[in-house]
Amino acid sequence: MNSFLAYLFYFIASTASPLQRRWLAKTQHTTADNQILFAFHVSLIISMLGFGLLLFEPFRISGDYVMLATATILCGISGALSYVFLYSAQKHVEAGVTSVVSNIYTPVTIILSFVLLNEKLTNTQIFGATLLCIAMVIISGKHKIGKYTFDKYFLCVLLSGIFLGILITAERYLQKTSGFTAGALLSWWATCFCLGVAALFTKNKYSYSKKDVAITGVLRFAQNVSWVSLVFVVGNLSVVSAVTTFKVVLMFIAGAWLLDEREDLPRKFVGAGVAVAGLLLMIK
Repeated sequence: MNSFLAYLFYFIASTASPLQRRWLAKTQHTTADNQILFAFHVSLIISMLGFGLLLFEPFRISGDYVMLATATILCGISGALSYVFLYSAQKHVEAGVTSVVSNIYTPVTIILSFVLLNEKLTNTQIFGATLLCIAMVIISGKHKIGKYTFDKYFLCVLLSGIFLGILITAERYLQKTSGFTAGALLSWWATCFCLGVAALFTKNKYSYSKKDVAITGVLRFAQNVSWVSLVFVVGNLSVVSAVTTFKVVLMFIAGAWLLDEREDLPRKFVGAGVAVAGLLLMIK
């Protein structure tokens, strides 16, 4: 029952949060260079709310301090880059397409989990990753500018997913070593710090209201908590990464219904189907 509730919470939160950000990007004047400060403020809200996790488990540090420091720094850098790449591209890439492409984090986490966390990697999972790449090509549509090339916004979403995979793996190490609360807080505050440094140097501004930032932060916090809770309850990062990618279908449906993103839907649903098939193979 705990696993079912954790999956349910994840699917709700992980659908609501990106839909809200996509809506915000479409309705507000945004440019790629004003997203760093926005991402920092969102991350700051998430990190502050993260202290609520102390109600469920105390903060404790255990394990090799050098490895913990390395994993924390990796979380900060990869988390910050994942935020910036995603937020910079979100105005130009539909919610459903973003959902499929960013799921490149699944094979990334599976491979890294195999190498670093001693979790299994099979030939079936490799084939599943290949299907996911095929699905990305199918749904690329207007973002494909050549036979093997894509526009910068599509590539930004792809890079965001790759760095998300690195973040998830490093965060999982922190979780396994020091527990649920410490793993989440170290990861979130490291990301917030890196985004803060980037915002300080770039000195850019944005036009979002405080309400927009607050809602984005709260929804993203719910998404983050749902993820770390799910990984903690289920215990196998590879399985969780694969199963949760069913959200790609939900994102296409929700995007078409709520955001009127219905262009070339049949091809997109074919791509989503191929992606789901590939992701299902990854849980074998």
